[in-house]
Amino acid sequence: MRPATLVFLLAAAFFSAARGSEPAAVRFGSIDYVSVDDAADRLGLKVVRLAPQPAVILKDGARPVARLADHSREADLAGLRVFLGDPVVARGGALYVSRTDYLARILPRLRPDLCGLPPRQPRVIAIDPGHGGTDHGASNKALGSMEKTYTLDVSLRLKRLLEGAGYTVVLTRDADYDLSKPIRAEMANRANADLFVSVHFNSLNPNTKTTGVEVLCFPPRSQRSAESWSPGHSDDSEGKVSPVNAFDAWNAILAGALHRRVLDALHDGDRGEKLEHLGVLRELGCPGVLVEPAFISSDSEAAKLATPEFREAIAAALFAGIGDYAQVIRALRPPAIAAPDAGPPPRAVPTRPASP
Repeated sequence: MRPATLVFLLAAAFFSAARGSEPAAVRFGSIDYVSVDDAADRLGLKVVRLAPQPAVILKDGARPVARLADHSREADLAGLRVFLGDPVVARGGALYVSRTDYLARILPRLRPDLCGLPPRQPRVIAIDPGHGGTDHGASNKALGSMEKTYTLDVSLRLKRLLEGAGYTVVLTRDADYDLSKPIRAEMANRANADLFVSVHFNSLNPNTKTTGVEVLCFPPRSQRSAESWSPGHSDDSEGKVSPVNAFDAWNAILAGALHRRVLDALHDGDRGEKLEHLGVLRELGCPGVLVEPAFISSDSEAAKLATPEFREAIAAALFAGIGDYAQVIRALRPPAIAAPDAGPPPRAVPTRPASP
């Protein structure tokens, strides 16, 4: 879905589907779920069932907007690969998604106008170049490249683009030095940042073939990180609310905007949007995500990363994604229109008693 189309749909959405409507929840195990059929009905979407696997496609008219499958956390939302926090389940011939995924992952993509009061229109942007100093991050030894070098370079390029568009930019680091993860979030909070983007590059060393774009959000309360679903890992869900959880829905909108733009710019495969308990995001007082546009462990992508042109393309894609996010917020929260100056107030006119 292109930004212009999204804004048009947002404008139309205010006149359909009551705000704040939410499907009734049912409990399976320890998790509250909502019926996909019920959710689709409330959002004005058509459900198309697939066979033989219990799966559905949700359509807005003739346009597919989501695909969900039984026993899977992987979903297609508005054309992007998104990993839910809980598996979809089938009961009695119907599919159910967790209430948390509906509110924090699905609704933000399909109906952001139903996500409550939006955060501020972004003016102050915090950019976090990952790693630094003694923390080199991932590396590609064959090419002699280090993650910390490329994250700073891309962030400086992004800063230039944002400042050229009138944004105020806060860099958590502007040179090669150590910086703890909590301090990075604290710097954004001190600057009263309106959003936070942490720039990293992925690695699956010694795998030199895997490529693609990955975007990470902090999990909503009581949801597990994506890695904890891997064999041999345990449930790492957290019962307490972290500050960044106040922006769960808006984190998803920001993630989707950046995800789409980077994916469109680089064409190197969609690794998906995932949930991870990241220390750099936990204490944020604004929407924030971590973006991994490419794999430094991949010989092909690392070779591209070594070129200024590729790093500039990444910065330009992140800049465009931030602009798309700002456009969504602007559509949901238009600036107040000042009343025209009507001059001095009219003089009071004495009232006359009614005639008998």
